[in-house]
Amino acid sequence: MLGQDENLAQSNGLPLLPGTLQADLLEAIEAPAITVKKKHLLWQAGSEPSMLYMLQSGWAYTYQARDGKPANVIDVFIPGDLMGIRDASLPRHTTTAAMLTDGTVSALTKHQLQRLFERSPALAMEIHSHAVRQQEVLTNRLVSVLGNDARCRIAHFIVEIYSRLKEVYRHVGTDFTFPLLQKHISLALGLTHVHVSRLLKELEEQGIIRKTRRYLEVLDMERLAEMARYPLDATTDTDMGNALHVQSVAQDQQVGVSAQKTQA
Repeated sequence: MLGQDENLAQSNGLPLLPGTLQADLLEAIEAPAITVKKKHLLWQAGSEPSMLYMLQSGWAYTYQARDGKPANVIDVFIPGDLMGIRDASLPRHTTTAAMLTDGTVSALTKHQLQRLFERSPALAMEIHSHAVRQQEVLTNRLVSVLGNDARCRIAHFIVEIYSRLKEVYRHVGTDFTFPLLQKHISLALGLTHVHVSRLLKELEEQGIIRKTRRYLEVLDMERLAEMARYPLDATTDTDMGNALHVQSVAQDQQVGVSAQKTQA
């Protein structure tokens, strides 16, 4: 059924990122979940990056504004993402972050993050790995935008979102929540609203996807991935994340053993 994964966070517990970052981080900061409404601003461009947010449910995005309106969509965040980690070392936010849907977030300060890094090299490694993956998503999207036609860009964007959801929701099908409107897609891919509308309609007529306002169903993943030039059978980030997690846990254990020996 279209959009059947919408309540996965409620039915299967919190979504797990590679290396169980979300569960580990929430346990470490012991921060209560805050309910936020659609269009709620988590931060604004020009403000000091004093807080980071773990998105527990709902979707969010960052954008650069012109004349008070979104001009470019930069990040798209799905449940399980850590928001604001790339800006943490900057003097000012370069984007504005807003909720795409209603949702829940847990917040931590940069001071809390620093303490976590000092206490747990394993968690620091996981957060670093997550930030690297976020940057990789942006880089791959930029390469797609600069080197491909509009049809390929849209296909790549859809498969990108699907692949990220697959990492978090292990049993997600090819029909999933997709609350991005055509205007968001156009601002993320450097296309006009009219062009996006026409291409989405063509993909539907060709039996490749079916899109509603809040959901998207991929009817022919093989054709979509081929059109997107997106290698679905490549080694996943989940494998890399789990490997880093095992390695960093071992480092944490070694730190603990060394500390005990020192005290003895």
